[in-house]
Amino acid sequence: MFFDSIEKHKNNIALIIDSNNKISYKDILSFSSEFQKKIKTNSLSILISENCVESLCGYISLLRSNNPVMVLDPYITKNDLKILVEKFRPQYIFCSKKNQIKIQKNLFHLIHSFKNFNLFQIKESNFYKINEKLMLLLSTSGSLSEPKFVKLSLENMTSNTQSIISYLNLNSKDCSITTMPMSYSYGLSIINSHLISGASIVLNNHSLVDKNFWKLYNYTKPSNLNGVPFFYEILKKIGAERILENKPRFITQAGGKIKNKIFKEIAKECLQNDISFYLMYGQTEASPRISYHEVKKKDLESKMIPIGKPISGGKILLKDESGSLINKANVEGELIYKGKNVFGGYAKSCNELNSFDNISELKTGDLAVKDKNEIFFITGRKSRFIKVYGYRINLDYIEEKINTNQQSIACVAVDEKIYIFCKNKNLNLKDFANIPKKTYKILTLKKFPINNNGKISYGKLIELLKIKGLVNDTQRVI
Repeated sequence: MFFDSIEKHKNNIALIIDSNNKISYKDILSFSSEFQKKIKTNSLSILISENCVESLCGYISLLRSNNPVMVLDPYITKNDLKILVEKFRPQYIFCSKKNQIKIQKNLFHLIHSFKNFNLFQIKESNFYKINEKLMLLLSTSGSLSEPKFVKLSLENMTSNTQSIISYLNLNSKDCSITTMPMSYSYGLSIINSHLISGASIVLNNHSLVDKNFWKLYNYTKPSNLNGVPFFYEILKKIGAERILENKPRFITQAGGKIKNKIFKEIAKECLQNDISFYLMYGQTEASPRISYHEVKKKDLESKMIPIGKPISGGKILLKDESGSLINKANVEGELIYKGKNVFGGYAKSCNELNSFDNISELKTGDLAVKDKNEIFFITGRKSRFIKVYGYRINLDYIEEKINTNQQSIACVAVDEKIYIFCKNKNLNLKDFANIPKKTYKILTLKKFPINNNGKISYGKLIELLKIKGLVNDTQRVI
């Protein structure tokens, strides 16, 4: 069982809600014992997750009882949940009373309640085989109208969690605060690594601009802080010293490429205050961490931001377009990862839950280079290249080039046209990049659509193009 080790930490505080509400590991084990009496083993359960006691207790209980769990975002729509139920036919759904209105009452009935969450079981017999290795299902990016979930095993999760604990030197004295949804692989990996270590987790649902976040943060003084690039952009605007003055032991950044200027400003303050700053790279398909890098002073002088070296037990390779290995430094190729944390394939319905593939190499789709010291750097996205009028253009390069010059843009490409979204209506692309005028169109908007992981939602930008009549469903979109 994944959470077997928490037994030895039963006297520790596991979850902190506020100054008056703390949950021990002993409390979680007691709930887990009661919860497991209500469910059958090796049955698919849906957890509509939230950063709350009930959600984490349910998650722990389901994994401790060897039940594969599909973790969903709390903002899932009623229609998307209906589609998932039709395609995956879960035996159980555990969700808040607020979210239970999204459940089809004719299909499920209530069998257990815990605080503000209810456990529902399907009414009719619903048997199908599930591979014994399958433990966790996490959604990939994209619309749930065409659901695609990453299949993860106990070995995947254990291997990755132990490597994270090792390089961050996590122990039972550590404490983290939630800054992202637990349905997001990065957020869930923080939860997993802290629980396995016997550490504490502060359950927070407030943003950085909310005074309640700071009230909770200043009371609990967590030993570490974790965020996606957007989190650090907000942090920098409101003053990084508000976080750093409490002297966390370390901070981490993953979930996409941080802007160079923001990185250097945060890194400089961390180095001056003797706070470790870890850059991490990964994908949900890798459970999710692939590499890490503890920022050094020399990184402030580099033009590129490192993703570092592979986690323990993992290996990173670079391959060219013909599939041949690249051994030389500073030669770009696709980043390929090998390790015990590589997933077992995708599932689009319950028919694909009885298999678990042995995937030896994860093709990330990211382009990277390595230096002479075997430190890796992401240079772009393989699928973010477009060829127009004979020109091969990297959309990530355009974004990075302009975003470092006091501008903020996001690019998508449709067939042979690049659409550049920006807040500045006077943007002149010729000032930053030599791109033929006929290859692009600039569109202005007040703010970029952000998904729940804090990243720019390219899908929503494409929807805007559809609304404007610039894109149809038959066109190739990047």
